[in-house]
Amino acid sequence: MKEEKFWQEGMDGKRFALCLFRKIWMLLAAALIGGAAAGGIYLFQALVLAGPVQYQVFSQYRIYFDKDKYGEIADYYNAYTWGEIMKTDQVVDFVMEALPEGITKEQVKESVSVGQMNDIKIMPLYITTEDAALSEEIARGYVYGLGEFARSIEGLSDMQCWLVEPAVPVERATKTGNAVGLGSVCGALLLFLVLTFRYIVDDSIYLEEDFRKRCTAPLLGILTCKKNEKLKQELATNAAYLLKGAKGLCVIEVGKGKNAGWRKGTETDSDKRRGEVEAVLTACMADGSALNWAAWPFGQKDCEDMRRKDGAVLVVPWGNGNGRALTHILLQLEKQQIPVRGAILTDADDKFLKAYYRK
Repeated sequence: MKEEKFWQEGMDGKRFALCLFRKIWMLLAAALIGGAAAGGIYLFQALVLAGPVQYQVFSQYRIYFDKDKYGEIADYYNAYTWGEIMKTDQVVDFVMEALPEGITKEQVKESVSVGQMNDIKIMPLYITTEDAALSEEIARGYVYGLGEFARSIEGLSDMQCWLVEPAVPVERATKTGNAVGLGSVCGALLLFLVLTFRYIVDDSIYLEEDFRKRCTAPLLGILTCKKNEKLKQELATNAAYLLKGAKGLCVIEVGKGKNAGWRKGTETDSDKRRGEVEAVLTACMADGSALNWAAWPFGQKDCEDMRRKDGAVLVVPWGNGNGRALTHILLQLEKQQIPVRGAILTDADDKFLKAYYRK
């Protein structure tokens, strides 16, 4: 048995891609679940937790700077500056003069905001409250108040309102698509990381190279689910040379228990595969030689019987998380001084092998 250093080696990109491709449906399912979850959370937050519907009035103002006296003073203003100015008492006091009783300064300050300014002379102003009539009233108050404010300070000559639109409900859940997309990406990425981690710690035997990293004995060949004739012929040829004239062999099933059998299929399928293994091995053994089957754990009589024979042949199920089980059995055989003549990989995926070896 070889010293286990296979886990320290680099990742086989092609093997990883093929293993991942077999789980592509899981990635798609994770993307769907992640997208649905993220969209649902976003909609719940936007429609339920966001409170009552708000109404917004959009208005637009032309700002006139006093260039003759103060020069390029416009360079000192931007959207953030105007947004703060709109909430100051210097502006709000003028606005309150045009508003009816019952509307407070706090309501006015909370309702006003300034949008993005592409031109420093054109200011978009938004008034947002939970009442459409209140939003329109405050917007009219700013039409009066900003004109008075501009004429009361140095640097400005006037602020004229060009446009005041009626109050409209503020659109909510406008980024549902973004939330669903982000959730889908996160869901698929999270599962991809999980699958990558599982691949790293996976000790399954998928290829002859996987077996040779664990055992010095040769892999005689591979039996596939769809009975690939070329691989079956390769197995027969290798067995005929490597096991030629064997007077007795013990076949050991590598599985999760004494009656583990093969990974998939019914009992009838298992019997058929057992028959295939026996047909290959008996064809290369000496006439009258015995072929016995065994499985871990080995009894004292089992070990004595295996030592009397010409060695053991391991039957390893394909891709069944069986690397540790294989290592354990090899250790036990080594302790009992039972030689391993070779191994047969069974129930291999035809498409996987064809894609990997291109044959």
